[in-house]
Amino acid sequence: MKLCVVGIGRVGLPLALYFAAHDVETIGLDIDREKIEKLKAGKMPFLEEGAPEILKKTVGKTFFPTDDFSSIAKCDAVILTLGTPVDEFLNPDFSQIQASLDSMLPFVKKGQTLILRSTVSPGSTEYVRSYIEKKTGFECGRDFYLAFCPERIAEGKAMRELEELPEIVGGIDEKSAKKAMEVFRSIGKEAYETTALNAELLKLFTNMYRYINFAIANEFMVIAEEWGANIYEIVELSNRNYPRGGPRQPGFAAGPCLFKDGFFLMEKIPFPDLISTAWKVNEGLPAYLVAKAAKLKSIKGKKAAILGMSFKANSDDTRASLSYKVKKLFAKEMAEVRTHDVYIDGPDFDSAIAGADFLVIATAHNEYRKPLEHYRKLLAKNAVIIDIWNVFGRKSVVFQI
Repeated sequence: MKLCVVGIGRVGLPLALYFAAHDVETIGLDIDREKIEKLKAGKMPFLEEGAPEILKKTVGKTFFPTDDFSSIAKCDAVILTLGTPVDEFLNPDFSQIQASLDSMLPFVKKGQTLILRSTVSPGSTEYVRSYIEKKTGFECGRDFYLAFCPERIAEGKAMRELEELPEIVGGIDEKSAKKAMEVFRSIGKEAYETTALNAELLKLFTNMYRYINFAIANEFMVIAEEWGANIYEIVELSNRNYPRGGPRQPGFAAGPCLFKDGFFLMEKIPFPDLISTAWKVNEGLPAYLVAKAAKLKSIKGKKAAILGMSFKANSDDTRASLSYKVKKLFAKEMAEVRTHDVYIDGPDFDSAIAGADFLVIATAHNEYRKPLEHYRKLLAKNAVIIDIWNVFGRKSVVFQI
């Protein structure tokens, strides 16, 4: 089998390298020429544990980065790792998929298996089938095969989780499902078969289940703060040796998927309140924390330092990070705002926090987990700290030192 992965970003590149590491001749196709040249030189464009070693072993042997769409004609299977973002009205935006399909279709040949990989809105696979059939005259299930197989990995742990986690194969028809199953079973992957719509909803439900749980944890945190209670102790005790578990730790719930995926589910339901409320709670959390900090010390004319601009710990991915909302909120109150992220600006962050009146641990990178005394000697007198991730193990999320 010869494979092409279209879109070698944070979802597509680890997948391409995984197939290449299993001796599948894999083409990594992307329109970003700078990224292509970097990969050809054996350099990763972003952080991904274990990927640099695999890239060096496979590039030019079983992994071939390119921006030439005609290479699709050489492949038996094509995996598209392009999602559907939302537009300014929070509706699904198919422009990325359409642009990629328009570039691909002149080179798509009969008998190929096409697989959608990234998170998409319900019905996207059916839309892609209709789009291809209209543009080419091919018939799905006879001339080409189409499936949706969602990515399920945690960013930064993709290489390990691609090895450990089973694949969900959602065929647009029975023949397509079998063809897509063959793609993953060719490298010995465990795979479960279902319909394309089931697979689309499975991915969205999984993401929203996590997002809603974050909202519950964050709502409980706000309640505990208003009562002057210790949310972290409550969470720890409620889960200690208790068979049914309890609430989870609060935190910023962000990233390119969690932020938008709920809107894909709200189109056809009469009561979208749970999803929309979770979005309001999670997106409104920065404003609550900044307002609480302002009660302890006036913000206007003061210095604020924000540590961590990526949307998750120990990652360099800043997409849809709530750190930028925190930055805007402090700037709106006329503060002088400095930001630092160890994966963007380097390991030294002391200068960023020196003399700051407000400190926000927005992303709990390992490098920021220093004793409070390290910060105390650098911050301004009576500085206020926002520590949503409980790095300092204090009673309150917002406290003054």
